[in-house]
Amino acid sequence: MSETRIGLFVGSIASLVMVFLVLPQVILLVQSFTAEDYLSFPPRLALVIGTAAAIGLDRGPMVLRKAMRTALVSPMILPHVVLGMAIYRVFLPIRFDDTVTGFLIAHLVLCVPYVIVTVGASLQGMDRSLEQAAVSLGASVPMALWRVVLPLIRPGLIGGAVFAFITSFDEFIVTYFLASRQTTAPIQIFSSLSYQLEPSIAAVSGLTLVVTAALCGLLILRGGMAGTARVA
Repeated sequence: MSETRIGLFVGSIASLVMVFLVLPQVILLVQSFTAEDYLSFPPRLALVIGTAAAIGLDRGPMVLRKAMRTALVSPMILPHVVLGMAIYRVFLPIRFDDTVTGFLIAHLVLCVPYVIVTVGASLQGMDRSLEQAAVSLGASVPMALWRVVLPLIRPGLIGGAVFAFITSFDEFIVTYFLASRQTTAPIQIFSSLSYQLEPSIAAVSGLTLVVTAALCGLLILRGGMAGTARVA
């Protein structure tokens, strides 16, 4: 019994030490996604806007569907240098450059197209009869959308959120056009590497690699388990 208690005590101390060492780096990584001190993520808003746009495109008039879709996903095709110059020229007269609002809008322009594409693909493969059955049984259209459609397109929502997160976190060119006093993780890393290599930059880079490797391993493991279940 005493050995068990000693083991639990040592394990608790080791866990606390690990949290003490890792937690500051996690907070630094989370805060690096935004130019503010509080934790706010452009990908969240991009997911909401992109999902609404994808549903609107999927159910809108056929005449305008292709034109609207092309316009909304065009930031995926245009070079980021062109986008950065265009956004800067638009933001400069209205003093949105080097502001949190300007950063948020610029990141939404880049992130929303990925959400539209992934969620739109899920909507195309969804069984519409399930939504129609929910409406015929008395559910309102918003309720059917919330209880039936969104759970069915969950893979597209997750994929869109991941792509939006990666795009926002990795964006440098457009942000560099707008940044002066405000900063994001790529801008801070670039500025630090221009003068000296700080330990915090190495910590963020290392933690990013670890998180990416862990997510990839989890997806591979989940895919293997799903394949085994189908075979069985």
